[in-house]
Amino acid sequence: MISISHNAIEELTRSIEELETLTSKPAMTSKDEKRHAFLLSKVSLLKSGISVSELRRYESDRLLAQAGLARAPHGARTKLDAETAQEWRSFMLGEPVRPTRIPSDVEVRANEAGTQSITATQGPAGGYFVPFGIHDRAFESMKQYDQVFDDQFCNPVEIQSGASTTFPSWDDVSNSSVQIGETVQSSELDIANFGNITLNAYSFRSKIVAVSLELLQDSQFDWGLILERVFAMRHARGVGQALISGSGSNAPTGLVTAIVASGASPTVAAGSATNTGGGETGSTSIGTQDINNLYKSLDPMYRKGAAYYMNDATLEYLQGLLDKMGRPIVSFRKGLDDIDGDCPYILGKKVAICPSMPTMASGHNSVVFGNPFYFCQRRVPSSTYVRRFSQNPTLVLNGLIGFESWMRVDSNLVAPNVNYLPYQFIQNHS
Repeated sequence: MISISHNAIEELTRSIEELETLTSKPAMTSKDEKRHAFLLSKVSLLKSGISVSELRRYESDRLLAQAGLARAPHGARTKLDAETAQEWRSFMLGEPVRPTRIPSDVEVRANEAGTQSITATQGPAGGYFVPFGIHDRAFESMKQYDQVFDDQFCNPVEIQSGASTTFPSWDDVSNSSVQIGETVQSSELDIANFGNITLNAYSFRSKIVAVSLELLQDSQFDWGLILERVFAMRHARGVGQALISGSGSNAPTGLVTAIVASGASPTVAAGSATNTGGGETGSTSIGTQDINNLYKSLDPMYRKGAAYYMNDATLEYLQGLLDKMGRPIVSFRKGLDDIDGDCPYILGKKVAICPSMPTMASGHNSVVFGNPFYFCQRRVPSSTYVRRFSQNPTLVLNGLIGFESWMRVDSNLVAPNVNYLPYQFIQNHS
């Protein structure tokens, strides 16, 4: 599948038009033939995903080399292309940005005035900004902080509209095919536990990040990239907490909340005393037998692709467990994943490190094990944008300009049959 960014389309169009001009000539000169060959290569590279900035840099270097001149110096490379970085700087300094980079009135009302209000109006040009690719970059950065956002530990659903959306759910594990003889009529069977879940889109804002006007004007580094990272980290902490323990009442239904509500019976921790020979209890520790019991509590049909969810402190404790002879417990060692790099494993299953997961303490649900396909996260790309505050009295008096980011998300667990649940959990003994 070919993916071409919007800023490459104009370059591609110009190249194709020049190709048409050259091929329409009755006879091409030697220079025309060289240009024709170059344009064909250029079009091919643009279609393959090479950025315009990289292509222009190569073309410039090639011409300089042919002239016997030294290669021109280039600016530092970042994850933002040159056009996006320049539009970020223009927006931050209060200069107009293109209308296509301004969010829709619907998303502004939903984020800032509430879903029931129709009083919010579109801000002035330059007051709102949607940098190209900011939604994807945000979640790419967020999953570096909290793996609950990683696609391998959830089922992301992206819909442009923020309206409530219904998703079907079903469970047909009690029905199976049967062998029949010739001319025997088939009997009808209903799909068991056919239903649906509704995912909304709740607004999250990063809070205002204040930057001095002098710093914006005088600095040479990429402020757009820095702000995007700051916003992503704030959303990772706020949204990540909601996706783990959100109440589901005017808020996302967090993973732990949904598992408990699904009717899953907890694996009550006995603790690690049987491993170490010490005095640890199930109130503040987890042992290998607890992990094994949790593993067995998940139906085998859900174990393919299943993963553990816990915070970093819990993983460190498990990895540091020693047996009574002082030897590491092999089951908790890290394994190397060829695709994802250095990835923690327990009993051959991946571990998602989620800072918002409860710590090991009395009554806490500290470890979750289940199939990520059934944990749906709804994300609204059109709702991710940035607003600039330049007339806030508090900011103005201190020579500051404020920037704030919005996004809309929701989550829930698809668990139609209480007898075949896709997630189970460990509860520390109370």
